[in-house]
Amino acid sequence: MNGKVTIQSAIDELQRNFERLNKKYFGGELDRPVITILTDSTSGAYGWITVNKVWSSKSKKYFREINICAEHLNRPPELVITTLLHEMVHLYHIEKGIQDTSRAGTYHNSKFKDTAEKCGLIVEKSVKYGYCITTPSVELVEYVKENCRSGCFKLERMKTYRDGTPKTTVTGKDGKERTTSRTKQSMRKYTCPTCGLIIRASKDIAGKLLCIDCQEILSEK
Repeated sequence: MNGKVTIQSAIDELQRNFERLNKKYFGGELDRPVITILTDSTSGAYGWITVNKVWSSKSKKYFREINICAEHLNRPPELVITTLLHEMVHLYHIEKGIQDTSRAGTYHNSKFKDTAEKCGLIVEKSVKYGYCITTPSVELVEYVKENCRSGCFKLERMKTYRDGTPKTTVTGKDGKERTTSRTKQSMRKYTCPTCGLIIRASKDIAGKLLCIDCQEILSEK
């Protein structure tokens, strides 16, 4: 890789491993999805797959999406590949018409567990989300050592709110990161003593606000 680290190198590696894992565990039968690296919109997921085909080409071919969340990209490669394979199990079930989740796709049932274990994943149960906790088996770790190019997963997106403010996260008992409550900025309320005009501000500006209509200085309340 000549020391060059780009998001494209990560996507290329994910696509390459999709093809290899497709042949290894699914007989090469899975339809190729579009593999993306996007920001986590679910507050904690490592990745997702779309049930519907949400990408299209000029030739009107349609594809599902497997995404690896950008905030969790810089992990050991066996864990990144575990997330990819986890979503490939979902893809297999979608194509076979097998329902492996409930509760709006959050609760993983025993059908997911059975297939995932056949694909080199160790599966544990979460009280809230079912058999959703997947880690690599010795077999999968060895596969990654032999097939993953080093240095591909070196970047990750900082965890931020939509306005770019950094998030503070904690790791839960299930090993997943969760965002702590955002500290609310205290607001001050300033009121015109004559007409009742109200202005709110995030900092102390007492004595600096004038009601134009009443020519009164707004007081803090």
